[in-house]
Amino acid sequence: MSLRDFTLASDTDAFEVVIIGAGPVGLISAIQLGRAGIKTLLLERRSNFSVHPKASGIHARTMEIYRELALAELIRKNSVDWSGIFTIGWMTRLSGIELGTISIGATEEERNLFRSWSPETMAFCSQDIYEPLFAKTIEQYPSVELRLSSEVRAIEQDDGGVSIGYASPQGVEMQARGKYVIAADGVRSPARTRLGISETGIPSLGNSINVVFEADLEPYRAGREYGLFWIVNGDTQGAFGWRRRGNLWSYNFEAADDEDPATYTRARCAEIIKSAAGVPELTPNVISILHWKHDQAVTDHWRVGRVFLAGDASHRFPPHGGFGMNSGVQDSHNLVWKLIARLRWGAGDGLLSSYEDERKPVAERNGEQMILNTRRMAETGFLSKNPQALSVIELPEGAPLREKMKAAIPKQREQILSQGQQFGQIYSSSAIVDDGVPVVESTVSTYRPTGTPGARAPHVWLNVGGARPLSTIDLYHGGFVLLAAHEGGAWTAAASAVLKAIGAPLVAHQIGSAAYSQAPGDARWEDLVGVGPTGSLLIRPDGHVGARWQALPRDPAAELEFAVREILDLHAGG
Repeated sequence: MSLRDFTLASDTDAFEVVIIGAGPVGLISAIQLGRAGIKTLLLERRSNFSVHPKASGIHARTMEIYRELALAELIRKNSVDWSGIFTIGWMTRLSGIELGTISIGATEEERNLFRSWSPETMAFCSQDIYEPLFAKTIEQYPSVELRLSSEVRAIEQDDGGVSIGYASPQGVEMQARGKYVIAADGVRSPARTRLGISETGIPSLGNSINVVFEADLEPYRAGREYGLFWIVNGDTQGAFGWRRRGNLWSYNFEAADDEDPATYTRARCAEIIKSAAGVPELTPNVISILHWKHDQAVTDHWRVGRVFLAGDASHRFPPHGGFGMNSGVQDSHNLVWKLIARLRWGAGDGLLSSYEDERKPVAERNGEQMILNTRRMAETGFLSKNPQALSVIELPEGAPLREKMKAAIPKQREQILSQGQQFGQIYSSSAIVDDGVPVVESTVSTYRPTGTPGARAPHVWLNVGGARPLSTIDLYHGGFVLLAAHEGGAWTAAASAVLKAIGAPLVAHQIGSAAYSQAPGDARWEDLVGVGPTGSLLIRPDGHVGARWQALPRDPAAELEFAVREILDLHAGG
């Protein structure tokens, strides 16, 4: 459709940013823009929010972002209670033979290690719960308007902005105007299609069916507080998810290669659930069924002019590791501060181009790891192309097969122990000032804290005036933060001079000073980030290191101003 078919109602439909899609990524983008006072329109084609529980595993890194946005407590208040130990079990049926487990946080030593890496741990809160919570939060920000039942049908842009044609709830064809657009409209992303952007990925591994149901499975759960119960037998291979709210469960499995997922009716799904539980007399009450494709792809371009893709519109992964929604929230965290900097701080357009340069490689690495996790899962019977081979698994003659699967289970631990992948991503772009020091690399499971420019700045706990300990992450405020070492007092005056010269928000703190002391026995901040007693880190608004000085330079104000200008692309003249 052409925009000539849509009506621009009034000047009130002129916005700074228009967001397409009010899923997790669109909502969190609107919250960040609202906090900055950016006039924002959030358009959602649905009349209401998600009703199917999904995207419930929230990584610790995502919880850090929610912590910065004052949302972490809200998430935890509405999350599943858990002890800090997360376990996945494999068994022939819920009532059958247990093959093995993997866990994280099972020892105090591991829990303490996690606490040293981040002030947050993972949380379990599903999309049907947090979407309405985030929508309610948006009401706090008068600069943001959310319009449900508003399907986008046209996108056209020029040198001055982007025009969006959409159908209002009354069916009236309306038009809105934005300086920039964030397309967070999901896996199928109509915006991506309209812009003609291609993807690179692998062929689909199959069609998945996720069924949410109620049933009394407590006698068969048998006290096992596992997050997932993987089922492997000749009849069905899938996973039970225990929702811990009454008798609410989910069962996820693959449709047969030659069958339409729509043929999996409520009655048929109920029979499959009974078989997976190994309880013929079970009477599951099927509440909802969700179909999705088991595939992986990364969008080839994340920016077309003034339109940016984020979340599932720019990448999709298999679920084994949980990097779908989590990556999307981190896309938003990277992009939104750059839009704010462009709209409010006079940043150059090159800063916006750094979004794709930084986030696309992360999506590619995440996708590769999720495919590796999925292929490893095949060793435990998942995505089996020959389920008949599993028909003996519950019989005495199936003992060798069971032993083979037991041996494969420990290889699955990277699915849930992914802190290195979460915290250890290091950006490289024009919005990073490289200092030439060799990079400290993390593995998938082991995070190696580093102050390398481009890295997520390491967290340490601080004692602030006798109050409860604060994380360095609690010092972030939406602008730049300069963290200086214990003898780096001169950086405070330098930061004040740069704030006056440039105007972008910049606050300095001195780690190890009387105001921000560390507890005895904790790793020293200076050692973690690789600076001396007069050194400092410049932290960007997304918590990543923009620049590092190992020692106080001759003219710290000039060095700091140069770094901020480089990051914001101010040399290009806007």
